[in-house]
Amino acid sequence: MSSPEKKYCLYAGCKKTIPSNHYLCSEHYEDEQADLIDQCPKCGRFKIIDYKLCSDCRFGRTVTKPAPKTQVPIKKNKISIEHSKAWEKADKEFTKFFVYILKLDNGKFYIGQSNDLRSRISEHRDGGCPSTKGLNPKLHYFEILPNRNSAEHREAELKGIYDKNPRQIRRMLIDFSDLVKELNLE
Repeated sequence: MSSPEKKYCLYAGCKKTIPSNHYLCSEHYEDEQADLIDQCPKCGRFKIIDYKLCSDCRFGRTVTKPAPKTQVPIKKNKISIEHSKAWEKADKEFTKFFVYILKLDNGKFYIGQSNDLRSRISEHRDGGCPSTKGLNPKLHYFEILPNRNSAEHREAELKGIYDKNPRQIRRMLIDFSDLVKELNLE
């Protein structure tokens, strides 16, 4: 009986063996999840995201492409920044913007941003937002930011974190709740 063929990490230059159902070693998998590496468009191996090609392809070295049996999941698109031209005129009178997280009855979270947190939460509770309608949204976290641009970017960042690691969002909510209790703000 022949021994199974060894499978190696798909990061260019990495010689670590990996389980047959993986495509990267644990170190490079974490780098991919943190958007530090991506696939080389020429050979399909992984490389530092700052470079267009992996070092072998960049310097014209011969490269064997990964075996077709290697399944690399298609990465979800990055969260896009939500923006409306209609906000720009109204935003001129505001000096505070909020990014907030609501916990819903279905166990999921809703992440949004607004220039008027009280009104926006009221809209959610009254069923004015299709994403949270009928899900009893409760405010569990918020941040205050100086302008809409900062709020839009922070909202996108939190949504990205939620997509990749919902547990990290849960830890943020627990820390925030602990802080509120500590400061006796409840």
